[in-house]
Amino acid sequence: MDTYPPEFVIHLQPTLIVTGLTSTDSASDSSHQDQKAINDSPPPPPPRPGAQGSPSALEFQKSTLLQAMLSRNNVSYWDNTKGLAGSLFYVITEQRSYVLPPTRKFLQQTNQQHLVPSLSPSSPSSPLYPDGLISPVFVKRHREQIPSVFIAIVDLWDRESTGFANEGGHQRNFSDKGPLGVIDPKERERDIVLAQELLERRKAAQERSVKFATVILLQRSHMGNYNLQDPAIEDRLNFVRKSAGLDNKNSFYVLPPSTAQEINDFAVNLQRSQYEGSMNYYKEQVKRHKKKKSNLPATSASVRPVQQQNAGVQQSALQHQGLSVQGWMLRYEFKMGMFSECKQDIDNAVKHYESAYGLLIDMFAVTSTITPGASGLQARTRRWAEAKVLADCLCLKICKFHLYLDAPSTALFHFRRHLLVFKAFSESWRMGDDSFEYWAWLGKQYRVFGDLLDIGTKSGFKLPVPTPGSIVYGSFAGMTEGSKDLNKFSGIGLGGGTAGFGIGPGGDAHAYGGSVGGGRGGGTHGPGAGINPMLVLQHAGFFYHQAANCSVQRRLYFEMAEEAYPDSTVAPTPSASKPYPPSLQSMNAERGIDHLALTIELLTKSYEQFKRHKSGRMTLFLASEIAGTYYTAGKFEMALKFFERIGKTYRKEGWNLILTSILKWSIQCAKELGYWENVVEYLFEMLSPDMPSTEAKRQSIFDELVSILYTDIHPANTVPHSPLVLPMPYINHFVSCAVQFQHRQAFVSSASKFQVQLSTFNGSGALPQPFRLSFVQVEFSDPSLNHRFEDLRPYSQAEGEDETQGLENTKVINMKDRTGRNVEWNDCSKCELETIGSSPDSEPASVEGESHSQTVWKTDVKLDIRPFETKVLEGVIIPKKEQIVKVVKVIFGIATEHWNVALEFPSLECLQELDPSELQAQQEQLLNRDAPPRRKWLDVIDDSTKLVFRNLDKGVRQPTVLTVVPRESKVEIKTLFRSPAYLDEYFPVVIRVKNGETCPVQMEMDVDLQPIDATIESLDSILLDPHKMANVPASSKDSHTSQSLRGIRLACRHSSDSDDTSHGIPVGKWAEQTVYIRALEIPTPRTIVCKVRYEISTGVDGQNVEKRTLTEKLHSFRVLFIPPFDAEVDYVPQSNVSTDKGTTGELVPILEPNNVDPALGSVLIPALTHKEQYLMSTRVNNEGPWPVQVKEVKLVIGSAMDALLEREAKLAGMDSKDPSSTEPRAHHLARNHSISRARERKRMLHESGVHVDIVDENRDPNGVQSNEIQEWRSGNLVTFNHLIEIVAADLELAPEQIEVGFLHVKWRRFDENSSENRIPFTETNIPLQPLSLPKAEVYMTVDLPNCAQVNKPFTARYTIQNPTGRMHELGMSVEPSEGMVYAGTMQTTIKILPYACHAIQMNCYPLNAGLVRLPRLKLVVNKRKPVGRRANLKGPQQGQGQGQGQGGVQGDVIVKVKGAKTSSRSGSSESVVIFVKPEAGTIE
Repeated sequence: MDTYPPEFVIHLQPTLIVTGLTSTDSASDSSHQDQKAINDSPPPPPPRPGAQGSPSALEFQKSTLLQAMLSRNNVSYWDNTKGLAGSLFYVITEQRSYVLPPTRKFLQQTNQQHLVPSLSPSSPSSPLYPDGLISPVFVKRHREQIPSVFIAIVDLWDRESTGFANEGGHQRNFSDKGPLGVIDPKERERDIVLAQELLERRKAAQERSVKFATVILLQRSHMGNYNLQDPAIEDRLNFVRKSAGLDNKNSFYVLPPSTAQEINDFAVNLQRSQYEGSMNYYKEQVKRHKKKKSNLPATSASVRPVQQQNAGVQQSALQHQGLSVQGWMLRYEFKMGMFSECKQDIDNAVKHYESAYGLLIDMFAVTSTITPGASGLQARTRRWAEAKVLADCLCLKICKFHLYLDAPSTALFHFRRHLLVFKAFSESWRMGDDSFEYWAWLGKQYRVFGDLLDIGTKSGFKLPVPTPGSIVYGSFAGMTEGSKDLNKFSGIGLGGGTAGFGIGPGGDAHAYGGSVGGGRGGGTHGPGAGINPMLVLQHAGFFYHQAANCSVQRRLYFEMAEEAYPDSTVAPTPSASKPYPPSLQSMNAERGIDHLALTIELLTKSYEQFKRHKSGRMTLFLASEIAGTYYTAGKFEMALKFFERIGKTYRKEGWNLILTSILKWSIQCAKELGYWENVVEYLFEMLSPDMPSTEAKRQSIFDELVSILYTDIHPANTVPHSPLVLPMPYINHFVSCAVQFQHRQAFVSSASKFQVQLSTFNGSGALPQPFRLSFVQVEFSDPSLNHRFEDLRPYSQAEGEDETQGLENTKVINMKDRTGRNVEWNDCSKCELETIGSSPDSEPASVEGESHSQTVWKTDVKLDIRPFETKVLEGVIIPKKEQIVKVVKVIFGIATEHWNVALEFPSLECLQELDPSELQAQQEQLLNRDAPPRRKWLDVIDDSTKLVFRNLDKGVRQPTVLTVVPRESKVEIKTLFRSPAYLDEYFPVVIRVKNGETCPVQMEMDVDLQPIDATIESLDSILLDPHKMANVPASSKDSHTSQSLRGIRLACRHSSDSDDTSHGIPVGKWAEQTVYIRALEIPTPRTIVCKVRYEISTGVDGQNVEKRTLTEKLHSFRVLFIPPFDAEVDYVPQSNVSTDKGTTGELVPILEPNNVDPALGSVLIPALTHKEQYLMSTRVNNEGPWPVQVKEVKLVIGSAMDALLEREAKLAGMDSKDPSSTEPRAHHLARNHSISRARERKRMLHESGVHVDIVDENRDPNGVQSNEIQEWRSGNLVTFNHLIEIVAADLELAPEQIEVGFLHVKWRRFDENSSENRIPFTETNIPLQPLSLPKAEVYMTVDLPNCAQVNKPFTARYTIQNPTGRMHELGMSVEPSEGMVYAGTMQTTIKILPYACHAIQMNCYPLNAGLVRLPRLKLVVNKRKPVGRRANLKGPQQGQGQGQGQGGVQGDVIVKVKGAKTSSRSGSSESVVIFVKPEAGTIE
């Protein structure tokens, strides 16, 4: 679209000129700036007024208003908004001194016609003189020089802004202006000058009927207090407006100082207010030119219209110029269309443009139909070229406006009509479709129309959807190649009537009366007309493709012309074959055109459009066209890239005919680039029977492939080649490959057969000659089973020459099936294990591209692939372990001196795992092209001389997966043990194995103890000799324990080792083995797995070598483990409670000196220290059903446990630092007493200052001594008593519960029926319940005599202890007793200091004998709020509901009595009792 004058093709808008916003230097640039640049890079924001270095506020206003006016400019080829959403005006900025161009009348009156060049053909100074039509300068003048609206931006003069504020001592005040004030003569003088300037501009605009308006900018100095306008300024503005004769409503505007947003809104409103005046201007212009057209003489048969009219000025002017009346009509129609377009009146604009187009077409004819007798434009002249450009632009305008009006069918109709009309004209001009000029013009038309559609669709235009009956489409019944009668397709309005126009067979134009669409085909209206594809408006890609085709034809005919006229300096001369040659100018211009680049550009545009509209097939076709063009241009790499891209789709969808052509072009591109690897790949695919080709062509492809691979003289072999791997499922192949196992399941160490079938085809797609492979390699999922069949014969060797050399291990059988296909069976079972790829000159390693060596089973075989043949290679694999063997791929290799090619056929299963998205029907078809309806296996019968295909199963797909399972064992395994088992003991399990095979076998057994949880480290162990383990020191037991036993040789119970080694276990005999299991900590069942393995003979092979297979038998069983003992502990506090007052018993505890505890090694504060003794009574119960022998029972507590923890921590640290350390950890802690828990216990006790010690080792005379063994039967209960002492450095910091220790028991299970002790003693640590420490609270003790006597008074001494760190206020009250009289205070209040004590004495008089309750001393602690240290350590929810104020709530707590014999009364608080003797005698 850029090839045409932009004035003819852009969308015209009303023109608005604004002055006074730019300086003289920048006015020209700002008025002609391009809108594209405005849209791409918006103007920067104006500087903030008042900032340092910024212009004045007035300049800020001007710059902001300028940007607001220009920001809505829209210079584009498409604008269907009609000013509603887009811009209203095309704004041009000029300097303030700008004046409108003078009118022609003014120039004639002043004799200044020479100052402004005329564009009329009647003026000799005009470039159109004497017969020109329309110049783009005319459109440019009305678009950029003659506006429809003229706005002058001026500023009101101000004394302060110009530096005259203090001139003459005059001080400007607010009050000296206005109706009652004095008018400043300087301001009035300036206002008069401004008004005169605006008056002159208004008159000049009025002469041209241009709407004039002015905008006066005010400054800050014009505004008074509170930002109000000065009343004197109102007077000045009214004076200027009235003096200039401006309307206050639409011609005079005032812009006070405003923000940027306000200025933008003002600019929008200003343009909207002037839009109506602009429309009136263009409306008057249309009327003016319509009147001029009506004054023209009427067209008739006479060619002298001037003589038939009255003499006048206009007629005399027409007499001296060469432009006909028809030309003047064309000019006026074009001008009316242009002004209607500026007015955004699309309906009238398209009407005038169509009239102008019809007049112009008639002028191209040899004889005019509108002006009979007038000759048409002469071809190859300047006016003819200008008229052609005008006709193209008019057609483009008409089509665009019809698209605006939502009439796409009409737009397409006019476009095709334009092409047909000028095709007929080109033939009359001797520039038909055999000249490059015509194709250049036609390609330009298609491209411009495609650009128009592309711009329109991007701007919101929607392409129509053709549906019969809903959209009226016409019929193109007459628009054929031979029909030149265009009257059937269009009508042009001429004057008041409608006439058709056309071109006759001789090139003469003629007219007829009628209506549009009046030709053959029934007209263009009616639902029954149908849909003609030529009338359906398509997207721009279609027209770009048409333009590309025209470019191809253009290059073709130009090359013919270049060949005929090679000299660029001599004009072509006519000849008999070319009577009308092209001009020298057109030939030289065409020589500078890169036709191929132009074609690629157009095809690329078309490709993008079709791709955007999701036309997949067309995009592939266009890609092939682009590739072919690149090939013609010599850009072979780009061409090859496009060919490969489109070849994938055609190959996938099976369009082999198209793919054959693509492969041929790809081969040529690859040869030009020297990509011989690609050439070999394409040649292999061209040999496929699916590629349609003749026998001669297929033979030439085969010969070229063999020449590249096997000859040294071929140009491809002058450079080294990298290994080439071709994935055959993704290309068409000349040989099919199928691999299968004979059976789907096999045993370990047993032979399993597999077959590889290579099949070729017959008919037109058969191989021209036999082709030889270098090797066939079958790769399995287990690399140790890979097989390789090689053919080491040279390719030049004939088939009959010593074919059996080196093939002694391969047996070959040939036969013909019923269809005549040759079937060849090769026995490749005799393979040898070899390592390939180890030497640099090893061909296999280079073929596969591997630098490392690999081990394969290898043999030699003939690998000649013949036409219409099935070659079967049968091999054998022997898996050595249980697994699933998959065929990964089969490789056909060609290894020569220069080439290493591998044709890979992956199995269907592996292909699906690697690339499931690509596994479509095509891949399955390629992998199973000739698969029979049932799976068939080629077998040998009749003494190895006849072949037959056997149906193995109902499976259609050949199995490429072999499931290898162990051989079914006939061994019987039994286990003997007495369940349940005890934790920590060496539990014996007898495993018995019976040989059920038919021959003696040597067996080995593995025993595994399964862990309870794989995420937890297990401490269980399994062993053969428990006595050996029992003698190992405890610190090194861990290295001698294991959870598995490997390689246990099984033997009969009463056989010697030598017999067992030589003969094995006889048939039907039992072998026996005892293992011992030791489980720790967790009482739950354990799973034990036994695996018995042995080898058994399966026969002999062909070389009389015995074949043995490994057989395994698994047996698992579970053993329940339970704890051997259960212990319950009672802690009874003793009466001799001590607070460790030390030697200073007379002092208050808080005043006593500190001392050092040798056991703790820390300083003890007597006031905080709490010591208390407990009688620890432990009852141990034998829970299990089996009796046990106990050798030792010991309480591990205090320092003994600390020493054990230190040793455990040390050994654990050694294990973590050095895993290979020979000093393992010891497992001496009890169940649920792990090392981490014991460490935490020790840390917690040491931090809180709590120490536990044993005062008396064993108070029970029935306890177990160190050298005495006792028998504990099931359910026996044994009690152990220990006196322990608890020392707490601070009772408030001590935990609520402490773990005292554990009970260490050395024992073993006792078997009454066995005379010998086969099981050693083991050790068990029994966990004990924790001890609850007393709370740090006020308590009291009582000191009483051992007994009292009736009627004899005695003294009871109560001591109140306050071990807390706060003072307590106690309320004391004494409740009377029935058997005792109390004399003393009954109620009082006591305050006790922290860590202090208080003594209370009670004189009591017993009245009754026996256990008598003392008068109850009730002490109530008024506990307001717990603020002690222990209370702070607890959480906010701890301690609630414990009777101490409910966790901080105010309440009363009763002080308890410790260390005295008490009694309870029906659940109430306890009371102290004493034994009272009678008066006479004693009670025994």
